[in-house]
Amino acid sequence: MFVAHLSDLHLDPARPDTSERARRVLDHVRALDPAPDLVLVTGDVADHGTDEEYAEAAALFAGLDVHVVPGNHDRRPAMRAMLGLPASEEAITTTLEVGSTTVVLADSHVPGHDHGELAAESRAAIEEAAERPGPLVVALHHPPMVIGSGLLDPIRLLDAEPLLAPLRRRADAAIVLCGHAHTPVATTIDGVAVRIAPGVVSTLRLDREPDAGVVDRTAPPGLALHELEEATGRLTTHVRTL
Repeated sequence: MFVAHLSDLHLDPARPDTSERARRVLDHVRALDPAPDLVLVTGDVADHGTDEEYAEAAALFAGLDVHVVPGNHDRRPAMRAMLGLPASEEAITTTLEVGSTTVVLADSHVPGHDHGELAAESRAAIEEAAERPGPLVVALHHPPMVIGSGLLDPIRLLDAEPLLAPLRRRADAAIVLCGHAHTPVATTIDGVAVRIAPGVVSTLRLDREPDAGVVDRTAPPGLALHELEEATGRLTTHVRTL
């Protein structure tokens, strides 16, 4: 399975560069041949959660089968409307079958807050999917671990156990794909592979770097390309800046 993984577009009509940066990345996705099996955006599609921002997202996504999860900047009612769902605060949780891999699109959005917590519906979907054979991918916005940022670490997925516990006990491969950090990260937690996509809109400088904590809007936009060998569970990730 081949996944094109984008995150943190933060589309804002008042900042035309956000649309241009997103278009650059999406044009790269469209040029992939063969096309990805899954195109994934792990949250913060919009910067303010307005209808106008989601209309812009829909235009940018046109022609691609894009799957999204909400981030802390998103607003569920407007995002649900973009997805053709009734506009409400109901969590956005979906389970997909892609080849022999199960993919759970999980909702970690907490209205009015920046930190993440898994919605009850998403917890149930992960528990159910963890019982299935074959690789399992869970996509959400908030990382389940600290990354070394005084800015982002306090607003990560604060209780990671509802996510990690079902994945930890699996015999088959378990993978978490997320965003929020605006910096690419590859790690494992108790045998669970975790990949954070770069930010499309900007790049975060870590605490030990020069300009610590700066959100650099001049850094090029990027995406992650994941190749999952379904028979073995081996995951290979490439990061592209454009």
